[in-house]
Amino acid sequence: MRISRRAAYSVAAALGWLGTGLRLGRNLVAPVTTTGPTGGLFGPYRPGFTGGMEHCVDDLSYFTHWSNLAIALVWTLLALNPDRDSERFRWARNTALIMITLTGVLYAALIAPTDHVVGWFNLLVNTIIHYLNPALALAVWSLYGPHGWFSWRTAWRVYLIPVAYLAFTLVRGAFIHRYPYVFFNVVQLGYLHVLITMAVIVVASTLVVALFVEGERLLLRRR
Repeated sequence: MRISRRAAYSVAAALGWLGTGLRLGRNLVAPVTTTGPTGGLFGPYRPGFTGGMEHCVDDLSYFTHWSNLAIALVWTLLALNPDRDSERFRWARNTALIMITLTGVLYAALIAPTDHVVGWFNLLVNTIIHYLNPALALAVWSLYGPHGWFSWRTAWRVYLIPVAYLAFTLVRGAFIHRYPYVFFNVVQLGYLHVLITMAVIVVASTLVVALFVEGERLLLRRR
């Protein structure tokens, strides 16, 4: 039996909050202490609560968590009111869908091949934020919508927050000299290499946008 829209949005919202919440909670309760140089990546972290807070701040600087928090907020608002609709909310919902889908695609393509996750807890969180939430977002969108909100005329708007994230990463990195991802590591790669990588990711993300624009056309036609 097909569950209601409100129930589907509620389940997706709960899972969206769960992954990031578990990760941040672990950092505060049992912080991971690291020492020594990190080659331009996040860390090292001091022991105790101070190090845990530093780790939380760095964790929230990953695109993964930006996208998980964005989609969790959108699903929560739809769970509270499945008929919610406004120009601003359409932009927020579309942006969150693009971001969480990019998280799944980029993790699988660029990070997963060399990412060695250790421990059952880390494996659980990694599965939720990188695999389950992107897949669930696609499933809930395709089955429950709302549909008809994507169009090429307004597609450029979904790039605003992702591009802001890239700018935030570079500006913050310029001050702290540490970066969230190997392919954004200016310390090791230099600005030219990183800027080219960022530009390629933005251009390639057009395929994800096309998935939703054309996908909604097909879904509306079938309906």
